[in-house]
Amino acid sequence: MVTPMDASLLEVKGVSKTFDGVVRALDDVSIAVRQNEIVGVVGENGAGKSTLMKILVGVYSPDKGELYYRGGKVPFPKNPKEAAERGISIVYQEKGVIPSLEVYQFLLLGHEDKYVKFSRLQIDKMKKHAREILEELHVKCDVENFMYELPLSTQKMVEIARAILSVRLEHGDEDITSIIILDEPTAPLTIEGRRELFSDILDMKKNASFIFVSHIIPEVMEFTDRVHVLRDGKLVANYDLSKEKITEEDLFRAIVGRESSEYIYKPEDKRVVSEEVVLTVKNLTKNGCYYDISFDLHKGECIGIFGPAGSGKSEIIKTIAGLISFEGGNLIIRGQKVKADELPHFRLGRGIGYFSGEIGKELFLNWPITKNISIVNMEKILRKPIPVISFNTERKMAERIVKRLRIRAPSVNTDCYSLSGGSKQKVSVGKWLERNPDILLLEDPTIGIDVGAREDIYETALEMKKSGISMVLVSDDPKEYSMLCDKIMFIKDGRIQKVLSPEEFGEVMAA
Repeated sequence: MVTPMDASLLEVKGVSKTFDGVVRALDDVSIAVRQNEIVGVVGENGAGKSTLMKILVGVYSPDKGELYYRGGKVPFPKNPKEAAERGISIVYQEKGVIPSLEVYQFLLLGHEDKYVKFSRLQIDKMKKHAREILEELHVKCDVENFMYELPLSTQKMVEIARAILSVRLEHGDEDITSIIILDEPTAPLTIEGRRELFSDILDMKKNASFIFVSHIIPEVMEFTDRVHVLRDGKLVANYDLSKEKITEEDLFRAIVGRESSEYIYKPEDKRVVSEEVVLTVKNLTKNGCYYDISFDLHKGECIGIFGPAGSGKSEIIKTIAGLISFEGGNLIIRGQKVKADELPHFRLGRGIGYFSGEIGKELFLNWPITKNISIVNMEKILRKPIPVISFNTERKMAERIVKRLRIRAPSVNTDCYSLSGGSKQKVSVGKWLERNPDILLLEDPTIGIDVGAREDIYETALEMKKSGISMVLVSDDPKEYSMLCDKIMFIKDGRIQKVLSPEEFGEVMAA
């Protein structure tokens, strides 16, 4: 059956879902997907996006609601296999590849029974079929490559190809239009990888329709045809981007329900940076990573280091943190030269904090919020003269951070593994806010979190700057540089190419 372009290929109506009889995750939500389009589904953590996607692929069953496929009413799938028979598959945010498998093995994993003849696996036929789907979808890799050998963006494309192929193999109809759910597909990718992935996805639109779940507003605005906005389990807005003129600020307001400081923060609001130098980097060199890096960081200043993947930006910030050593040049913290192999806890003692977006490295997930905040603030909770922990002081410190950063948690004694991604990130920021270091190093501080949590982190970082904390930022999100930095160093092949103001940087990125 051919579905007209203006008709819905897939439609859900009035879907509701409650967990444990108390938590209402979805409340009367309806969305539609048409043939050969990319539909955005956006919202903060807890808005109901993941629940809705899991209902579509048969992981959850709705309490009520209706599902229509190609104009006919059908039951909701009971499991992912049934969803695939319906043409629906999902590619999750987390890296879903098996590194040790060759590409053709990964593509056809779980479908080997379709390639068995006389009790033997038809390897050549599997490779041929794998080549055909990769060529059709313009995925550039060899079927005999191991998955670990591929760039992250190509790995994600192979995951998408596998989802489309699984639908076809389950359905037995080569002409079926697949509906692929992409759950935060760009979160682990660099800027270059994101562009490459979306270029490939746009090519794939003639073979499939996509539901794109993302927290990155510019990507949603640029690459989707229509957008559904969820907030607190309800559908609060729909936009047809081919017909309606909406701005990033409009979409942010619909998602969060308030204005964004990103759009009201003006360059003239930036205060004059102090003349006091807190960090001097002079001809810093690590062979194979970066060469002759020099700059001064002033009190209350934020310097961004921006560049493509492999430029050396990550290695520079890790060197300042003491996570890796350097081989030449000088690193001077508050007038004192430091040794190349000085360990991170000594750098912490010198007033340097390091915060990355890698939650697994930032937090002890099985610990409660209280202990994750106090771990770098022990001196504040020790009674004197006998060094005994004051649990009352520890609790009050955590409560102060939870309130200030709007962390969503039942209590400060909640284990961090049960928090949303945005709340975990806020706990990580909160421990450094309480620590109040002289210099805070930020590496991908908002990766993979929703726009509301990102906004809270930006506001906190700006407050910390105003209080005199200096920062160095490395990120793959250009907007973070414009929001937080006083100047941005563009680095390529391990060398500084030029230094830009936020305004100049914005013009370059928009060009």
